[in-house]
Amino acid sequence: MSQLTQSDPAPQTGATPMLSGLARAERITTIIAIILGAAAAIYLLVTLLTEHEVCYGLSADRLLCQPVDVVAAERAALVLLYPGILFVGAAVGAFWHTRATDPGARSAGYGLLVSSVVVLIGIVVPALSGAGLFLAPATLVITVTAILGTIKFIQDFRAGRASDE
Repeated sequence: MSQLTQSDPAPQTGATPMLSGLARAERITTIIAIILGAAAAIYLLVTLLTEHEVCYGLSADRLLCQPVDVVAAERAALVLLYPGILFVGAAVGAFWHTRATDPGARSAGYGLLVSSVVVLIGIVVPALSGAGLFLAPATLVITVTAILGTIKFIQDFRAGRASDE
């Protein structure tokens, strides 16, 4: 009986694995990017709903806004919808990449993270003088997340390669 109580408990299924410093940093930057992206989206929505205008950039230290009409509403929908989906995809990929234990699942999470970030950069950077200005901070942070994910992916790949030999 005493041997049973002194033995190590069985590992629990579904327990959160210990995260390396790099994986923890990847998760933290993902959370920061989500918060920044949500803040930008909320700001644009509040401006749309309360001020009845859509702001889409800065010029000479003042916001460029236009009254709400069909074109402005479509622009607001595009500004929030497409990058929003990519932010969600990148966040899911980052959490999946840091949480998965199977190498194939980690690769899939990494692929989702990096492909979402590359497309997001392709959308936001050309629009920096316009609506992309509001999403630039979140895009920068999610890009840092992708860089951290790439470093972690390479480390995991090298560790797997070393254990195979």
